[in-house]
Amino acid sequence: MSTTEPVERGRRSEAWTWVAVSAVALALISVQVPLSATIYGVPLAAAFSLTVLHVGALPLALRWPTAAGVISVLAVCGLLWLSAPTPEAPWPWAVAPEITQFCMVFLLAFRAPWQIASSIFGLSAAGSIVIALVHGGGHADAATANIVVFVSIGAGVLGIGIAVRQWRRIRRQLVREQRINAEELSRRVIAEEKARLARDLHDVIAHSMSVINVQAASAPARLGGVDTRTAEEFADIATQARTALREMRGLLDALRVDGDAPLVEPQHGLADIGVLVRQTAQAGADVRSEWIGSDKPALSAIADLAAYRVVQEALSNALRHAPGAAIRVAVEALDGMVVIRVRNERPTTHATVVAGGGHGLVAMRERVRSAGGTVVAAATSDGGFEVTAEFPATKEEASE
Repeated sequence: MSTTEPVERGRRSEAWTWVAVSAVALALISVQVPLSATIYGVPLAAAFSLTVLHVGALPLALRWPTAAGVISVLAVCGLLWLSAPTPEAPWPWAVAPEITQFCMVFLLAFRAPWQIASSIFGLSAAGSIVIALVHGGGHADAATANIVVFVSIGAGVLGIGIAVRQWRRIRRQLVREQRINAEELSRRVIAEEKARLARDLHDVIAHSMSVINVQAASAPARLGGVDTRTAEEFADIATQARTALREMRGLLDALRVDGDAPLVEPQHGLADIGVLVRQTAQAGADVRSEWIGSDKPALSAIADLAAYRVVQEALSNALRHAPGAAIRVAVEALDGMVVIRVRNERPTTHATVVAGGGHGLVAMRERVRSAGGTVVAAATSDGGFEVTAEFPATKEEASE
């Protein structure tokens, strides 16, 4: 996923929130102004001004919640103060201002710390109580019931808003932690693959260094008639080769993970792909391999091992994620490059998704890159999957 996608989604969500809140505000203004002027006797100019301030604070709360909350409390208290008690309609909280204030409380609980939302809600309730005590007169019982309804519903709205805010906060934290864990796991996979590459490199180079050591140590005896200075040069070469071998073994011990056993089996390469394919076929898979061209391609020792690991990982992925699908392995020498393709057809059955998977390709890319090659893994147009790896052929052998 691109890092810009969450940002773009956040911007679109914010824009739609502004549109929705503004639409609700316009609807509330069109209802609240005439009701306040006709039923509750609020002067038209005051009804319009206070309603615009009260309802207009809703979109303002999306950017400045504290200021919007204070404006809404002052505006609604002014509106309630100018409203005349009437037995035909609820008072002091009319339906429209009550809905507006519920929307404000929810927005504040959803967008701001709960202390701000709770304070605004408390000030609204306290203001209405003072107004009812001063202007209630013979409507004390009805005003009390009205305020109780407002407080009860408002407390529920406040609780819902706080709960939704906390749920979103926890969800964002979980998503962030999952992303961090995925990045850490990816880095660990790459680090482990690099350590494995170092061990493989040791096995490849150790053989050559051992040959140099033996040849240098035995050269005076094999060649005969070697003067003292030349013999000392050969001895120095043998000593340096042994020193390099010791240092490589020490580095290998530092890189080896606790519990790893020393590798005693010979390193694999392209020549072993046929055996790998036969073993996979014996497990019940429909897999075949082919060598394109008359000559077997030549690779360096590191690239040869990397090529084998690519085929091994690709076959393993095909067996896990495309059970029952036919698999084809092709190796071809082309324009100084060795191209390996492992392709599986569309699976005939659904694979079981294994949690924590998906890092084999990361390790594969790291290994191929370290060997000087490239790899591409992608779905095919027919619903299958193909892995294509390219390695440079060794110059000495490729020219033969």
